[in-house]
Amino acid sequence: MGIKQLAKLLSDEAPECIKESPLASLNGRKIAVDASMAIYQFLIAVRQGGEGQVYQQLTNEAGETTSHIQGMFNRTSRFLKEGIKPVYVFDGKPPSLKSGELLKRREKREKAETDLKAAKEEGDAEAQSKQEKRLVRAGTKENDDCKKLLRLMGCPVIEAPCEAEAQCAALAKEGLVYATATEDMDALTFATPVLLRKMTFASAKASDVQVITYDKIISGLAITYDQFVDLCIMMGCDYCDTIKGIGPKTALKLIREHKNIETILKKIDRKKHAVPANWVPDEEVVEEATKEEETKGEETKGEDAADADDAKPAAAPDAENSPAEANAPAVTTTTSSSSPTKPKAPAEEEEKIEPVYVQARRLFKQHEVLESPDIKWTECDAKALQAFLCDDMGFNPERVAGQIANLQKNFKANAKPQMRMDSFFGAKKAPNAELIAKKRAAEKAATKGSKGGKKAKTGASKGFFGKK
Repeated sequence: MGIKQLAKLLSDEAPECIKESPLASLNGRKIAVDASMAIYQFLIAVRQGGEGQVYQQLTNEAGETTSHIQGMFNRTSRFLKEGIKPVYVFDGKPPSLKSGELLKRREKREKAETDLKAAKEEGDAEAQSKQEKRLVRAGTKENDDCKKLLRLMGCPVIEAPCEAEAQCAALAKEGLVYATATEDMDALTFATPVLLRKMTFASAKASDVQVITYDKIISGLAITYDQFVDLCIMMGCDYCDTIKGIGPKTALKLIREHKNIETILKKIDRKKHAVPANWVPDEEVVEEATKEEETKGEETKGEDAADADDAKPAAAPDAENSPAEANAPAVTTTTSSSSPTKPKAPAEEEEKIEPVYVQARRLFKQHEVLESPDIKWTECDAKALQAFLCDDMGFNPERVAGQIANLQKNFKANAKPQMRMDSFFGAKKAPNAELIAKKRAAEKAATKGSKGGKKAKTGASKGFFGKK
């Protein structure tokens, strides 16, 4: 899911952080690709069918889905042709904090299954296709198929210990890759320096890769990284619910004014903006304890009243009916206020429960990732790749042979990649450098000769033509 409405907020509030670039502009770049997101998109997009028919995923003769293989093979081949070196990163175990979001997704799938059944009964092909897309899920088999394919193609595969976006961001921050390629905006919350979107759908002709630069987000929104993380949590992430009635722009305004969630919780009107219970768990504990004490208090009052009735002196027995009791000595009960009582043990300090937004904040800042994994591209295993695609997946042998030949050709071409255009614009001697030097010397001499003169400042050509 990523961060709700973050792309729109950035477009409105920090438009300079987003630009559109042709896929070819990434020539020579190493890109960390969120594999799970790509597979999911292929399973939805790569389908067959016609007007009035139910669009279905591609399958082989054994009835196994091959849409993800087709999409991954074609897209990776295109990347390599453009001189892009993809590193595919797969999800590991989901964080326990994400269980709530996963439960919501499960409930949505169950509803889609019900709606799909109804669409089939009604014979509504369009509605059927729509619900089937909602039921798409990239499982273990699809992931394993793509891992095998990519390794045979010679592309590095990384299995993240946790979230793929966090691992991609870590690779980019470490300088092992240029950017993270995913549709999930939370890659920015993990502080990837550059986020690439729409790469999966980049057509052969359109220049539609979206490039989002993290540093320009921070400067454009005029907030710090810590504040940006809190902003994303308030807008809505996979790890916790949000405060009711606070949208993206209001969240940004509050973050700018109060700096962090803790202060915001003290300042907002709780009656107007309901705060999830797990955001303020200690308050909930206090309220529950207070209610419990009040309940116990009412029960204790009732018990005391009953005890008081029992402690009242018994009525004098009827001597006529009970002569023995009448002659018995009276028994009295005395209560001393000074009688020793067992001192109460000091109340044990309740262990504080960590608010869910604090846990989410920690996940974004200290996510579990692999450090400095080995990344290496190799020439494709032509024979094994041909067997996998044709024998196992049922692809056309002639087409596969042609694409494998292109893979081998592109690998050789990229073994010594062409220098990127920006590499030609390093420090350069200005064409009028000698004139500038003479002018400086003259100004310096004039300054020395002038009484009480100040040192003159002149523009240097290095500032315009040097490295940025």
